[in-house]
Amino acid sequence: MELIKYLLSTIAVTIIGLTLNACDAPPQQSQSEFEKLPEVFNLTEQQWQNEIQQRFDTINGNGEPIKCISIVMTAPYYIFDRRYNSDTLILLQTLTEADLLTEQIEISGMDKNSIVYIYNLTEEGKKYYRKWPNLSSSGFCFGKVIVKSVTKITPYSNYIEIEYQYVIDKLPPKLMPKNELKTDTVRFYYDEQTKKLYSRGIGLIVKNYWD
Repeated sequence: MELIKYLLSTIAVTIIGLTLNACDAPPQQSQSEFEKLPEVFNLTEQQWQNEIQQRFDTINGNGEPIKCISIVMTAPYYIFDRRYNSDTLILLQTLTEADLLTEQIEISGMDKNSIVYIYNLTEEGKKYYRKWPNLSSSGFCFGKVIVKSVTKITPYSNYIEIEYQYVIDKLPPKLMPKNELKTDTVRFYYDEQTKKLYSRGIGLIVKNYWD
């Protein structure tokens, strides 16, 4: 009986030891994927953070502007019925409160009962206003992306995915909350012919409003 107890306890210790060793070991799949990737992907978290920051900084003149609000119409904006266009109307009112637009009310129509709300750019609004060529949309762009940290690095067979946290600095104080920490991902690919890294997922951060 004592021999059986001894054997059972030995087996239990062995199983626990194997389980702990398995937990401590790095994921074999991730390590294998890293080995398949070119040496250029072998960067530290800080190096990847710098790489992402540099790519944001090259967008639109040293990273400004980067946060865009797109509206499918051009200034001046006309609202003929406040019962419709609710999303756009809320946005226009928010931009007016932020001193980026002015609001003018006009009475029109033969019966003088039709009211038109006209929104025009202020001098401050002109600093942020953008009209994109060959598109019907226009809008406002603000801010500079500041990459705060890299939180996860995941290798795949032909690319690497980086999860990072960032804030958008230099936003109009009356329009958007400052320094709100956000998380996003970007993928990096390597072109053997050009010997360069290419990214997918870094660009303008656009919120669309439809009329």
